[in-house]
Amino acid sequence: MLKYSGPKQLKSLMENYLLQCVKNKMTRNEIRLILHWDNIVGKEIAEYTKPQKISYTQNANVGILHLIVTNGSKALEIQHMISFIIEKITIFYGYKAIYDIRIKQVPLC
Repeated sequence: MLKYSGPKQLKSLMENYLLQCVKNKMTRNEIRLILHWDNIVGKEIAEYTKPQKISYTQNANVGILHLIVTNGSKALEIQHMISFIIEKITIFYGYKAIYDIRIKQVPLC
């Protein structure tokens, strides 16, 4: 018989569920980055950006973040903020997980 362990936070349940569902397609770092994007970069930047994926080179633990920007004028602003965003991601993970960011402009449909 299962024991009731009390209430749990929905965010932690969702993160564990997503990790199990997409285990082979996305890395744990990508899932955590997508789920916590608002907290990492702030709501103002997260409003018009979305992380797409992290590309890793062979035998490396650091990667390139592919970032989707929906506003053309904000893409230039993001280009100038790359080092700031990388620093925020490094603080979130506790180690340097991203060494570069590639920006892709996509119109909002």
